[in-house]
Amino acid sequence: MITGSSASSHYSQHRQFTGVPTKCWCGRKITTYCSQTDENPFRRFYRCEIAIQVPGNDEHLFKWIDEALLDETRMVDAKLMKLVDEVKVLRNEMLSSFELQKKRVLDMEEEMKEKIKEEMMMANATIEEMGRVMARKSMERAGITLLVVGVVGWVCGKLMS
Repeated sequence: MITGSSASSHYSQHRQFTGVPTKCWCGRKITTYCSQTDENPFRRFYRCEIAIQVPGNDEHLFKWIDEALLDETRMVDAKLMKLVDEVKVLRNEMLSSFELQKKRVLDMEEEMKEKIKEEMMMANATIEEMGRVMARKSMERAGITLLVVGVVGWVCGKLMS
C-alpha cells in the first residue's frame, strides 16, 4: 500500500493518460492500489510497478481509478454521440435516396404511360388505314365483279338477240 502524498495534481504535471490505463508509458504493468493518506483515505488508484518499487519516482503512471472511469465514460459518451450523429446522417441520406428513387419510379411510370398511349394511337391509326385499304380493295373487287357480270350479261344479250 502507498502512504504519503498522493494528490493527482502532483503526478499530473508529467504524463497524462485518458481513460483506464493498461500499461505505463515505460511499458511496464500497472497495479491497482488503495490510498492510505488522510487526504484520500481508501481511494483507489493505478500505479506503475516501477514507481512502487522506487519511492519518489513520480515520472511513471499514477491515475485515480474514479477519474479513469469517468474519462472512459466520457469517451464512450462521445463515441455514442458520434454514432448517433452518423445514424442521423445515414437516415437522412436513406430518406433522401428513397425520395429520389420514388420520384424516378413515378417519372418512369408517367413515361411508360405516354409511350403506351403513343403506341396505342399508332396501332389505331394503322388499323384504320388497314380498314380503308381493305374497303377500297373490296370495292375494287366488287366493281370488277359487277363489270364482269355486266359484260357477260351484255354479251349474252347480244348473243341472244
